Amino acid sequence: MSGAADRTPVFDRAAEFVSEMWSHSGPGSEMHVGDLVWGTFHRWPSAVEAVRLWPDSVGQTQVLTMFDGSGVCDLVVRPGPAGLEAAARALEWAERASAATVVGSEPFELRVGRRLQSTEVVELLRARGFERRSIGVPAMSRTIADADVASPTIPRGYAIRELLPDDLASRVQCFEAAFPGRELCVDAYRALRACPTYVPRLDVVATSPSSEVAAFATMWLDPYNGVVQIEPAGCHPDHRRLGLTRAVILEALRESVELGASGALVRHVSTNTAAHALYASCGFTTSCEHNGFVKTIPRADFDR
Repeated sequence: MSGAADRTPVFDRAAEFVSEMWSHSGPGSEMHVGDLVWGTFHRWPSAVEAVRLWPDSVGQTQVLTMFDGSGVCDLVVRPGPAGLEAAARALEWAERASAATVVGSEPFELRVGRRLQSTEVVELLRARGFERRSIGVPAMSRTIADADVASPTIPRGYAIRELLPDDLASRVQCFEAAFPGRELCVDAYRALRACPTYVPRLDVVATSPSSEVAAFATMWLDPYNGVVQIEPAGCHPDHRRLGLTRAVILEALRESVELGASGALVRHVSTNTAAHALYASCGFTTSCEHNGFVKTIPRADFDR
């Protein structure tokens, strides 16, 4: 983790920038601090090195990218001409980095952003050959207060409580069972728990009668904006249809209120109707349905 530790100041500045940009767009923002934390620390070794800040001539951060050369390049842009200029530089860099990964004649699909809304940024992307994706990651939100968060109920034999260090192996197993094909390891979870943004009270689990983690909801608090994000929440297939995921979400929301949060956010893939129904049952409504962009990049684009 020495390399990640060396990058900690960058991560701290990134978190400050993400919180600042949240004040411009609220739930429709491209990124919440929870997206930043989960996106970097849930992988092992930590992917902090994938976070890059793009300053202007006087050193003010104008753009944040989170991109490791594959998949999605997250893009957070400060409103204004300087932000747009930095975004153009960042996109040029991301396209070149993508082209370098192309093997043989196979093209590379570069996805940028998840819910970009700025007219200027959208025009920039279209001018560079990007198109809107048909599948997005809409944001759902709700206000929270002591009086309007329901008390969770669970079946007999189950318990809801804060995740403990001894639960890590079980928590990782539950995550991988809940999300087949997505990997998480205990070392990565330890790194995530060591992040300054992590609040133990907001990492809630439901345990089974055999004391194994059956469901989980981890929330991330942006104290500057008073908003928590659920990232992630899920349930082991052996314990579904018992209301456990809803219960841990409600418990984490109640804890969030005590920590000063007044709003909550969650994202889900637009095709996941079950997730939408779950969050709707917890009081969330859709705030933003904008999608990200995609461009197919052949090696020839940057071989000249």
